[in-house]
Amino acid sequence: MKTLKDIKQMLSNCGAYIVGTKKEVKELPNIIGDDEIITYATSGWYDGHTWLVVSTSKRIIFLDKGMLFGVNQIEIPLGKVNAIKYKKRLFMGEVEIWDGASMYKVKNISKKTLIPFVNAVNDSIGEFEKSQKSSGSSIADELVKLKKLMDEGVITQGEFNKKKKELLK
Repeated sequence: MKTLKDIKQMLSNCGAYIVGTKKEVKELPNIIGDDEIITYATSGWYDGHTWLVVSTSKRIIFLDKGMLFGVNQIEIPLGKVNAIKYKKRLFMGEVEIWDGASMYKVKNISKKTLIPFVNAVNDSIGEFEKSQKSSGSSIADELVKLKKLMDEGVITQGEFNKKKKELLK
């Protein structure tokens, strides 16, 4: 599990500039996986509150921690992001993230963090898609091997189906 120090270091490394979301940053060690990297973070107004919006190597996380208790969290896996759009205003900006079923619009984002956030999301999506393509052929190869083992009677149809389901998750 990542520590708060690890999280703050990742935020510093990517140059993230966030305002009014200290409680949310403190919550990130409970959310960010050991194999996950924060690529950028910003803060803005969503659903009537100030939210921390984090781009990682696996997903986009919207996080709002209540004053005394409770955490609101929305996650969009990178594979589900269909589009990201931004608008710059005089001092602030806004970003729209589409996941096919919904659109999430975050307003009042600092203008200086708007484009770096969008670029980080797009870069993360590109890296994610590359990793999926490279792992796709190995999954197909693995399925071919399993099918051959099933045809030879080494494994049963049930074992094949179970392993196939695991590989395709």
